[in-house]
Amino acid sequence: MIRRECLGDAVDAAADQRGSEIGWVFGDDAVSFGDMREHADALARGLIGCGIEAGDVIAICTPNLAAFAYSLVACSKIGAVLCPVNTRSKSFEFQHILSHSAAKVLILVDRFLNQDFRGVVGTICGDGTISRAGEVASSDLPALQRIVTLSDPAEPGALSWAALLDMGRPVSPAALTAAQRRQRPQNPLLLQYTSGTTGRPKGALCNHIYVLNLAVDLFSRLGVTAGDAVLNTQPFYHIGGACGAIPVPLSLGCRMVIPVYYDPDTVLRLIERERCVCRTGFDSMYIMEMNHPSFESFDLSSLRSGWCVGKPEVLEQVRERMGIDQLVQIYGATEACGTSGQIDEPWELRQRSCGRPYTGVEIAILDPRTGAPCPIGSPGEIAVRGWASMIEYFKQPDETAKVIDADGWVHTGDRGYVNETGHLFFLSRLKDMMKVGGENVAAEEVESVLLRHPKIKMTAVFGVPDERLQEVVMAIVELRDNASATGDEIIEFCRERMANFRVPRYVRFIDSWPMTGSGKIQKHVLREKFVSVESTMLSKA
Repeated sequence: MIRRECLGDAVDAAADQRGSEIGWVFGDDAVSFGDMREHADALARGLIGCGIEAGDVIAICTPNLAAFAYSLVACSKIGAVLCPVNTRSKSFEFQHILSHSAAKVLILVDRFLNQDFRGVVGTICGDGTISRAGEVASSDLPALQRIVTLSDPAEPGALSWAALLDMGRPVSPAALTAAQRRQRPQNPLLLQYTSGTTGRPKGALCNHIYVLNLAVDLFSRLGVTAGDAVLNTQPFYHIGGACGAIPVPLSLGCRMVIPVYYDPDTVLRLIERERCVCRTGFDSMYIMEMNHPSFESFDLSSLRSGWCVGKPEVLEQVRERMGIDQLVQIYGATEACGTSGQIDEPWELRQRSCGRPYTGVEIAILDPRTGAPCPIGSPGEIAVRGWASMIEYFKQPDETAKVIDADGWVHTGDRGYVNETGHLFFLSRLKDMMKVGGENVAAEEVESVLLRHPKIKMTAVFGVPDERLQEVVMAIVELRDNASATGDEIIEFCRERMANFRVPRYVRFIDSWPMTGSGKIQKHVLREKFVSVESTMLSKA
């Protein structure tokens, strides 16, 4: 059942009902339902105290910390919009998001892994000045008023988290209650910039209903019930974390176990420590975990279900080696979700299909040229309609009109088909199609064959320029540990198993992959590395 209420109200209801029960484990930080309400309310009053009003944007750049969850709930109570910034963002990406979103407050960690975010912010503020208390006056970012750091005490140039909470002391609980009562489920809550695997990020604006309900049907289909521990692999700066992890315990009463950031060793240890019964992940994550040198020593016997987005061959390995018998595929995008399998369906169906639509969501397969519905079993563009869709691309009406049609269908840019039982089968990204001598080639098809090679650990395929055929296939390959192979060997393997126009013309080897935070390979980065756009000459690197 879809909950048509505000996120803040759902938190209050869960706190009343479950109080001291643990709903979230952020690394080593256990947070009860009552704690979530208490901390979020204190932050909401702090934001009111520093002048934040309904409709204002709060940017946040942190890994998967409790402070992110408190910020999301606090914004829901006062009508502000939370705008996550990817912790892998470079200066120009940071600048684009802060400028485009017109964020008034930026909450951040000073440093994370190899990133110096305070240094990045100082750079992008340009000719502006940042006071010792974090007040900003920048002509490059005119909307930005204040920087808040999670460090305590704060270094000069930022307001500490504790100081922000102190600003809320003069704000009465009655004032917060009044602000919360003015909120509506259809109001915007999350401004989620797309991961940018193929181009410049756009801001998908999502309401309370989207955020609160997005993953509830999914985890219900995975058999999750009250008290169960669920391992989340997705970062909070993507919907898989912000919507797919944080709100779920409010409806299901489960305990969401969340690493600060994805790391195979940490994930395996958390599953063992917390006795997780369900988990999430993209195929690249499972592959890294199964290749962990101590994989066999971890006790993963508590796992019984989970979702994996990936190729059937990888799902089979996960099912066998991790013992996750109740494994399903899912389908979704930032702009619209989605579908998932169900654990009581046959394995062959769960392995290859993305399941059926969530409650209240419709899926259509449309001819990408005419927009007409495709017959059952015929491939076309996947379109989604229903509550699990963004409101719009923020401040981009022309881009919004390209994606959301007059009938409310969100055109995903993905290719698939639906069978007679309503199950969705994902085929490829429309933009991931290659045209080789007039023949359409889906990268997914070539990658599936490459993964059958016993020496190949991971692969990504895309098109590169060719004078005669317009475009040919390039394969980027990571070999398994201690394996060796030549490009000619891999090409010959493919030639024996697929039509000649699908066979990679070029093979390049790699040891590490450029990834989005959600675990997707960034093919545009690989293209930049191996293909020179200016000369259309191929790199031999």
